[in-house]
Amino acid sequence: MVNFVAKSLVLLHTVLSVAAMSWAILNFWQDKDFGRMEPIKEVLEYKEDGTEKTWVRYASTIDKSQAALIEAKNTRDLTYAYVKPTLDEIRENEAYLANNHLHYRGEIKRLRYGPGDDKGEIEIKRFQDGGLTLDTPTSNLGKPAQEDKPLANIKKSYAAYSADLDKIYDKEKEVLAEIQKDTKMTKALVFTMTGTNELNQYVQPGLYDLIDLEFKAQIQLKIEIDNIKPHWSKAIENARLYQSRRGGLEETLQKLQKKPAPPMPPTPKPEKKVI
Repeated sequence: MVNFVAKSLVLLHTVLSVAAMSWAILNFWQDKDFGRMEPIKEVLEYKEDGTEKTWVRYASTIDKSQAALIEAKNTRDLTYAYVKPTLDEIRENEAYLANNHLHYRGEIKRLRYGPGDDKGEIEIKRFQDGGLTLDTPTSNLGKPAQEDKPLANIKKSYAAYSADLDKIYDKEKEVLAEIQKDTKMTKALVFTMTGTNELNQYVQPGLYDLIDLEFKAQIQLKIEIDNIKPHWSKAIENARLYQSRRGGLEETLQKLQKKPAPPMPPTPKPEKKVI
């Protein structure tokens, strides 16, 4: 039973799909006019007696395609008269394009890679009149004429100059390394002397600051020494005076500390004689 229902649904889906596709094809093709004996006419107005007054004819698709083809042909014929000389000239020049291209490739290779002579030098010449003058004066087909005298300052190929430039770059790198080394030493010296970093910000006292501080300290010390000298001289004088006094006092003290001498016996008085 389930199998019968499933097959019925599939059949119904198929029938509906075919009907929908047929309806879509009919809608697409029903307005297409592929050519009739008489073009389709659409009446716009009618007279009072029911006859046609104004109408419009619609061309079929084939008629439109033919008209477009004829119009394109006429347009091509009109424009071809202007481009025909250029096309003829292109066809005439095609025979020379291969040789000219090979000559161009050869010159480019010679200018880029040499080979040059034993010294590696090549001849480089300018174009005459900026390349407007050809080596075939009687014809417009030819190569640009070059000047007779080669350039005096350019004698090597691009590869040779690139090699020389690499050598210069190597030397320049060595010089830059030395400059960077000197720059680092200079920065360290500046930091030691001034105490400032690369942004000119004060970080710590430098030698210049220490020298200034030492100079100021020496000046202040000299001032203080000059201020102390009078007091120092007076103090030395007072010290000597006090020392002299002390010496006298000590001498007096020593005398006073000695034992007193025993008293002398009294001297007898002489007796008077009576005569």
